[in-house]
Amino acid sequence: MIKYIFTVIVILALSLSCNNSKKSNIENEKVVKKELKPFFDSDQIEHYYLNFSEDDFFILMKKENKTEKELQLSDLFSGYYPDSIPKEDFEKILLRQNYKKSKLNIREQKKIESVFSEKDLPIPDAAACIAEYRDIFIFKKRGRIIGISKICFVCNRFQIIGSKIDVSIFGFPDELDKLKSIVRKDKKLSGSEP
Repeated sequence: MIKYIFTVIVILALSLSCNNSKKSNIENEKVVKKELKPFFDSDQIEHYYLNFSEDDFFILMKKENKTEKELQLSDLFSGYYPDSIPKEDFEKILLRQNYKKSKLNIREQKKIESVFSEKDLPIPDAAACIAEYRDIFIFKKRGRIIGISKICFVCNRFQIIGSKIDVSIFGFPDELDKLKSIVRKDKKLSGSEP
């Protein structure tokens, strides 16, 4: 009988020590979570916005003989252009396509940087609509573009170029809502666009 009691006490003691070590591992993981890195080591963030309705988009998509500028807009607005950091002046391309540059203060840039950071969360669900990239963020370091992010707030799709960090854990609705509230503070913040 004493052997059985002793065995139960040893098992309970081991079980408690395992639980305590799991708690310390969880606490260590929490410390690591606080040190998550931003996607880009930038010193400046620029935001560009295109006020382009869905009707305008569908007219453009249905047009058969598109000009070079219309083809570029189509690929920029709903496609994968650019797929790398462009060698030409990307800001001039955006301005030629009627994207408007927002004025972001330092505080807003810091908030945007916190959204474009590593996350220790599950991968978000995939989007099921055609992207409408009205919002484009340019990340610069010493005046040179080091990263680009295209965001569609309608279906929570994104394209991020230039990050050396895994960006697959990006695009949660709450962080996109936070981002939208920063850059669209003067526009209607409902779910519809533009």
